[in-house]
Amino acid sequence: MNLFVLGDDCISIVHGSKNVEATDITCGPGHGISIGSLGAGKSKEFVSGVTVNGAKISGTKNGVRIKTWPGGSGSATNIKFLNIEMDNVTNPIIIDQNYCDKKKKPCKKSDSAVQISNVLYQNIIGKSASDVAVKFDCSEKLPCKEIALENIDLQCDEGEDAKALCNS
Repeated sequence: MNLFVLGDDCISIVHGSKNVEATDITCGPGHGISIGSLGAGKSKEFVSGVTVNGAKISGTKNGVRIKTWPGGSGSATNIKFLNIEMDNVTNPIIIDQNYCDKKKKPCKKSDSAVQISNVLYQNIIGKSASDVAVKFDCSEKLPCKEIALENIDLQCDEGEDAKALCNS
């Protein structure tokens, strides 16, 4: 799959997606490659068996993102992001289990969440437009699990090493 998109998500993998493989992607500007959003309106949603292999992501808000709403349920599992190059990406690697539309109303805490598990980020290189290149904002009630990062080399635009933040 070769893709170049201007605007929102280059790829959005949504509820019901199973055994998806996306390869050789060129993406940007926009919001990058997303799993979700999942769990909006307290819905039960599932995604499994997703592989993104080979992407060049440039000038986007997000690089590779998994986003789920608090209050939802279900799972996002067996996901691989492999061989990806970032250039001027604000949030290169992000998991957001507390996603909501803050423009409409404040986000609410919840006792349920979409379970995110068995996610591999491998061979991801390039430049982050912010000093935080990896951000995992996981649910307090049902935190992310089995998240692996291998051979990640992301630097700030100034050439400094970028930070990783984990809230779990």
